[in-house]
Amino acid sequence: MKKLFLTMLVALVSMSAAAQDNKFGLGINLLYGTKINNIGFGVKGQYYATERVRVEANAAYFLKNDKFKKGDEEVGMKMWDVNAVGHYLINVGQEKAWLYPLVGIGITNWVRSAFKAETKFTINVGAGFQFDVADDFAINVEAKYQALKDYGQGVFGIGAVYKF
Repeated sequence: MKKLFLTMLVALVSMSAAAQDNKFGLGINLLYGTKINNIGFGVKGQYYATERVRVEANAAYFLKNDKFKKGDEEVGMKMWDVNAVGHYLINVGQEKAWLYPLVGIGITNWVRSAFKAETKFTINVGAGFQFDVADDFAINVEAKYQALKDYGQGVFGIGAVYKF
């Protein structure tokens, strides 16, 4: 998992090195997952293909829930995910306020112990709101559903992005 996060971080940093005209963004998220029933922390990299179309790669780690319900038993469970999503930005009355639907795919890993983990593919569908605080800084709130067998969950988040 550490190798995956390190690889993603290197890719995001190298993307930002070539960025011009606020076409790239790097950010952080504070999240809550309804199935894991705990908070998570994430990083994201964004690329603005056009003024309104944006693609995002993000990764998140959700803290361990010692009372996770798996069938009839209570177990300790933590999880991480990596996603690729697309956003279509819709201006809502100001130059700085944007709504966006999101859709994408991802991979999640639900870790019960060092020897028991389940990796699953997911489809992400949701929406968000972004407010541009400055030309190069934005904050956002987001809600999405991760559709996957046995572990589908809603994910709610707040985040911040620095645009390059």
